[in-house]
Amino acid sequence: MSRQILLVEDEPILRLTLANDLSEAGYEVSCASDGAEGLGLVQARPFDAALLDLRLPKADGLTVLREFVAINPRGLAIMMTAYGTIPSAVEAIKAGAAEYLLKPFAMEDLLVLLGGLLAGRAAPRGNGPQPGAAGPAGPRTFGEILYASEAMARACDLLATVARSDATVLIQGETGTGKELAARAMHLHSARRAQPLITVACAAIPETLLEAELFGHERGAFTGAIRDRKGRFELAHRGTLFLDEVADLGPALQAKLLRVLQERTFERVGGTQTLKADVRLISATRKRLEDEVLAGRLREDLFYRLKVITITLPPLRDRKEDILPLAEHFLEKYRRPLGRDIAGFTAEARCRLLAYHWPGNVRELEACVQRAVILTKEPTLTPADLFPEDSPGATPQEVASPHPLSEAIREAERRYLQEVLLSVGGQRKRAAEILGISRKTLWKKLKQLGME
Repeated sequence: MSRQILLVEDEPILRLTLANDLSEAGYEVSCASDGAEGLGLVQARPFDAALLDLRLPKADGLTVLREFVAINPRGLAIMMTAYGTIPSAVEAIKAGAAEYLLKPFAMEDLLVLLGGLLAGRAAPRGNGPQPGAAGPAGPRTFGEILYASEAMARACDLLATVARSDATVLIQGETGTGKELAARAMHLHSARRAQPLITVACAAIPETLLEAELFGHERGAFTGAIRDRKGRFELAHRGTLFLDEVADLGPALQAKLLRVLQERTFERVGGTQTLKADVRLISATRKRLEDEVLAGRLREDLFYRLKVITITLPPLRDRKEDILPLAEHFLEKYRRPLGRDIAGFTAEARCRLLAYHWPGNVRELEACVQRAVILTKEPTLTPADLFPEDSPGATPQEVASPHPLSEAIREAERRYLQEVLLSVGGQRKRAAEILGISRKTLWKKLKQLGME
């Protein structure tokens, strides 16, 4: 059965083009030309997904979005707009949108994004495996990523879908969640897999050298440039370029990167010849790019170019089903080269592995197991092997005593108000509109919460 798609777009030509392309891709499309018509369709029947323009006559896109999310809890919505701003993107995501696309966009990018999101949303849920269990089929792999959790399965399904396109991809996630492994897996499953994957650690290279690293330089361009040198964009020609910690680029390099993404051309440092860049760009960051734009550290136009498709890797603490399979994998990885006859983990060690919060994520878990394999004198790894006295996990974590319900609600209100105010740059009138309350009520609430 084909997927049911709601398309609400007031521009006739774009609406017709999108409807035709979606129908050719196998979707069943219902169209509306304004917000009121869109609301009528939402209330009349269920949909798997909705493509909603932000600015619509009769009822705006956010109104349609909220109604769609309320009626279709398992559906997903993608907002579309030619007037993209960070506050509007944040507002759409908070209202329940799965993604936010800036017009104009390539139809291929939309189809890849829509297919990946629907595939992830269709992943079976059920009761899910118990923490620490790998599930009936055991752990799975995507490239070098090993996982057993539903959360990581959804991320890998989206990675696999997006890998087949040339769309620019932003991978988000905390340090140690496996962003480089994800980029490598995408490259190996792409049509460019026979060509090189070039990686650049933006945060590890001084800004004065990073321009030459990315774009190359001509002989004599600066002191020490004794010969021509190709940059990473040239080395990645017809392949994939992975920019790790892209949010750490300085303003000048942001402008140059934006030009490459827009025009697919660049010049070497000190050179005059314009070179073409046939490169698929994947970037990664541990930071929230929306916050970087609001703080003035990242160009807004570059933000939209980088996040054509965004994939977020969940932290290890949110996918506990992956902890023991990963620990077993790392044990085997480091035991074999050392010739160590280690049977596995004691029951207490397994419990401690599952109880620890892993702030360093998979990277910290790997280092923990590697150290234990090297230093242990026991036939089976114990908690003392994994968490020495000077390590963060040496003392079993205690569950904090619960707060009264009123205090928990107060704290949740405070955090939410902070997020809304941040998204609108502190404009209280706009914040009150988003919250659906008057400015006077907002002022009273801020005073009550000690935020005035």
